Amino acid sequence: MGDKKSVFLQDVEEMLMELNVALKGFQLYPRGHSALRNITSKVSNLLINLLKESDLNISLIGQDLVINGIPFLRASGAIESFKQEMRKRKIEGISFLGGLEEEELKDFIESFLSKDWREEIEKRKINHIKIGKISVGLQPTAKEVTSEEQTSTEQTFQRYQGHIDKAREITEGVIRTRALESEKVNSTVEDILEALLKDKSAFLNLNRIKSYDNYTFTHCVDTCMLSLIQGEALNFSKDKLLELGVSAFLHDLGKISIPERVLNRPSKLTSAEYAIIQEHPIKGAKLLQETKGITPLAAVVAFEHHIYYNLEGGYPKLKQKRRLNLFTMIVAIADVYDALTTLRPYRKPLLPYQALKTISQLAGTQFEPFLVRNFVRLLGPYPIGSFVRLNTNELGFIWKLNPGRLPWVKIIFDAEGRKLEDFLIVDLSSQRPDQRERKIVSYDNPLFKGITPEEIMSPR
Repeated sequence: MGDKKSVFLQDVEEMLMELNVALKGFQLYPRGHSALRNITSKVSNLLINLLKESDLNISLIGQDLVINGIPFLRASGAIESFKQEMRKRKIEGISFLGGLEEEELKDFIESFLSKDWREEIEKRKINHIKIGKISVGLQPTAKEVTSEEQTSTEQTFQRYQGHIDKAREITEGVIRTRALESEKVNSTVEDILEALLKDKSAFLNLNRIKSYDNYTFTHCVDTCMLSLIQGEALNFSKDKLLELGVSAFLHDLGKISIPERVLNRPSKLTSAEYAIIQEHPIKGAKLLQETKGITPLAAVVAFEHHIYYNLEGGYPKLKQKRRLNLFTMIVAIADVYDALTTLRPYRKPLLPYQALKTISQLAGTQFEPFLVRNFVRLLGPYPIGSFVRLNTNELGFIWKLNPGRLPWVKIIFDAEGRKLEDFLIVDLSSQRPDQRERKIVSYDNPLFKGITPEEIMSPR
């Protein structure tokens, strides 16, 4: 972490320490006491100084406090005390906005300590401090698909294929030389992140493409993408997104040591083979620890990504229980979702909504509950790539999301079950009043129809 960010986090920690003092002080002294004025002034001065550059957004994600997209990973009494105050009130996020004045801060502290604190904050019209849920998802859009957008989608898909080729080069390089090219990894993840920040919608839409070839390389790219989508939606800083992306991209690196006959065995593994599988987090972490130029968090994620959130299951077994890293908890969800929705030699893929249901059922045991809720919200009730049947008996894919509204559907089969020569893309949230309204009535399975990823991406 750069000096500027270190200083910023130190300033935030000092402010939170004084805010904790103020919260205790307002419980001890009567209103109007001079000690309270001094305490409030100190917090106010620290806050106003922090707000000179930008608003201050504090989020509680799992067990970690994230400040303006930067996870505060160091143990701190001030941080722990403030997390406790947030947990007690079931608060996910607090935003301090520019323009905040001392009197408003005093009103906030008094309201915050009351039994009906939400009502008190609303009653006092505290405009520069907002409390609520962390926002996730993409910005809504009501645009029709234009030829330019289609071209952009095709370009994004080609770029995605390029990332998979890079993943192959990197992995094969490690197998050949036992050394990881850190510069190539970092530049590939930077390119993936650039694509995300440039066009979130097109980036998320790539999740509908499930190529069943080259799983090892596709999986590291898909896990990276899904992790970055989650991190970006949680307002991580660009530097932290890069660290998260690299960690996700390399999470399964230890699998290069597993014989292909074991990795792709179509039947149940023997106990000896399962023991070999269980070694890959340790081997991956060791290789990453020995590699210069890779964030140290990559080794942590590689080691932890199969350990359960509640520390009661998974592997490797910890000698001493400790909470998992925030990046690990994000990558673990993306890793399992991508694995569940991809065809493997030993099982058929789940449909996207089935995979989300499975992950949701494991919240609190295998996965961190808050991050699961965010992930499900992000992909939506009809995840990209879901094959659906409409009330018209037409069949198609969820093509594009309209956050908060009905999605776009790419219709591939007409009401009589005939495959269309020219696929039809329909925005279900914006249909013409003179036509029969289309609605989603059920999910279907594209494998039964012999649909390929190329057909889904086709500009027709």
